[in-house]
Amino acid sequence: MNALTMRTVRGAGGLTRHVPSFAVAAPAKRGRKARIVPDPIKTNGEAAAEEMRLLIERIERMDEEIRNAQDDRKDVLAEARGRGYDTKAMLDIIARRRKSREDVAERDAMLETYLQALGMLA
Repeated sequence: MNALTMRTVRGAGGLTRHVPSFAVAAPAKRGRKARIVPDPIKTNGEAAAEEMRLLIERIERMDEEIRNAQDDRKDVLAEARGRGYDTKAMLDIIARRRKSREDVAERDAMLETYLQALGMLA
């Protein structure tokens, strides 16, 4: 059953008028259906809450390990500084060791080209 509605139509000379029109249902959408994932807390409250608590505790332990590793790194850099090493140079070496030889060679070549263009190389 179609419902009768009114729509606005622009005619010649810019005049608008209202004409009757039948409302047509929108065509059905095609494609994949939306995946319905049940809320674990509503379906299985106690087990889901326990599982969520365990996951949160794992994440908290990992965060603590990361903080401890960062503190250890600071201690090693402080020890190197105390022994007279330049820690900025050491950090640059660590960054270079993470990259491939090709990337390091390309960056060095580009740096040398720029320095030469600026007249900073002898």
